[in-house]
Parts: sequence; C-alpha cells; structure tokens
Amino acid sequence: MRAEELVAEIYRQKLDIQNQGGKPSIVLMSPEAWDQINAWHISLGVMVQAPHMDYITENSIFGLSLEIEKSSALTVQ
Repeated sequence: MRAEELVAEIYRQKLDIQNQGGKPSIVLMSPEAWDQINAWHISLGVMVQAPHMDYITENSIFGLSLEIEKSSALTVQ
C-alpha cells in the first residue's frame, strides 16, 4: 500500500470507530508502514502558512498516538 493509502486507511478506521460512538486513541502499525508514511510526509515539505494544521507529527497521526510493532497490521484502536 502507498503512503497516501495508509493515511487514508487510518482516517477511515478512525471515523468508523467515532461513528460507532468510540474514542480512538492509538494507531498500531509496522515500522515499514511508518517509514513509508514518514518519508512521504517529509517529501511534502513544511506547512509554512499553517503548521498547526499538520495532521502527522513525530509520534501521532490525526491526533492518535503511534504504536510501532514489528508485525502489526495497520489498526486504529
């Protein structure tokens, strides 16, 4: 899966949980998936006009904490 697809999947899972009344807080993913997302994010450059709107940080995506596990499938909890 491409980085953009991984990010879209995270957002989809987050919305699914919220629509069911849940409060997602964690994204589990493999180191390879995170490396792919991080490299893509870096390639986009810095958001100079509105850095506070960046949805990917060093340890979160869409406000969800990142948990990197070697054999983990991409899962929002």
